[in-house]
Amino acid sequence: MKQIIITLTLLIAISISGNAQSNVDVNEMVGFGCYEDGSQSKSVKKISRLIDKEKFNSIIKLLDSDNNAEKYLAVIVCEKLAELDKLILTKELNEKITELYKSDEVVSVCSGCVYWDKLTLENILDKENHIRISSNYWLNYKFKSE
Repeated sequence: MKQIIITLTLLIAISISGNAQSNVDVNEMVGFGCYEDGSQSKSVKKISRLIDKEKFNSIIKLLDSDNNAEKYLAVIVCEKLAELDKLILTKELNEKITELYKSDEVVSVCSGCVYWDKLTLENILDKENHIRISSNYWLNYKFKSE
């Protein structure tokens, strides 16, 4: 009986994650540990490289990207840079960021091999959102908690 319950649970989880995965856009995804191997999404890898090379102006430009995952990541990186006194948020930058905090544009997200979803920028930028919380850990790691 125990084996039947475990098998049914696994089959349900696989079918749910399979359906969810088909609805997400892997090119516009935010994820720090996706798939079975726990890899970062393409957008996270791209922004990580820009942070490592200290190409902060390139990150700022992504606030106007067509890719919503890049917009999200650009917002949180700009805020982190401002927190670390590495960027002064001008009135124009503040206005763009504020606009994105209210945006209903959709971002695909992943966490592990079973959680796949689409969230609005407004939702994912909420400080209580679990993806935002994961983002903060990633930012602290990238900036070595300076």
